[in-house]
Amino acid sequence: MKLFSIARTSAVLAAFSILSACGGTSGASISSSNPSFFSSRVSEGTMLGAFNPAGFSAKDVRKLVSETCTGALGGFNTQPREDGLTAFSATCASWRSGARAVEFERAGGSTVIIEITGSKLGNILYDRIETNV
Repeated sequence: MKLFSIARTSAVLAAFSILSACGGTSGASISSSNPSFFSSRVSEGTMLGAFNPAGFSAKDVRKLVSETCTGALGGFNTQPREDGLTAFSATCASWRSGARAVEFERAGGSTVIIEITGSKLGNILYDRIETNV
């Protein structure tokens, strides 16, 4: 039984490594060419990401990020970057679905799809939210 637990933990860690490798800098390069998309990473209660101000306002991003927090955001900050994107950080006591990687994409008009990949108790979780800005 203990061997199964170690194998499951290893599989979860490998999955997160793959997700991290896929999303690291690619999220920013996608946001540069597609202003209707941005992504973020969550670590130790803090979400970090960057969005294209041609596609989303800071107010939009704050609203969207708050949809992934199970309570109220503890803080939200933005900072312009040299590449034309705007970096953001947000804190939350508990992120929805144990969020680790979160993607936001406009699906037309004011509709935005939020996809959350996370983990809880060694299980990989996925959640999809459709909302409006």
